[in-house]
Amino acid sequence: MKEVFPIMFGVLFCSVFVWFFLCYRLFKILETRHPEKYESMGKPSLIMNSSLSSNITFMKFLFKREWRELNDSGLATLGKSMLVFFAIYIVGFLTLFFSVPLGYAP
Repeated sequence: MKEVFPIMFGVLFCSVFVWFFLCYRLFKILETRHPEKYESMGKPSLIMNSSLSSNITFMKFLFKREWRELNDSGLATLGKSMLVFFAIYIVGFLTLFFSVPLGYAP
């Protein structure tokens, strides 16, 4: 496991940038195809207007699968992909996190 730890750390580090890209794509789809929903969410973005309340609203939108109500196949595919990606990331993060106290980290 000690050999895998730096690789997992690197993969998780790069995954953050993938997550930002997926969020950017989702925000752009909402902004262009569903402006009323985008505005009701508080016009979320990665940097500008990135408040705690807009982040919570975005996570509720994603995890409650509110994107299904918009009947947009591209948005639905992206939403499902983001949920799967998030679940895989959490499992990887927890594995990495608990490997440190268990002595598997270098």
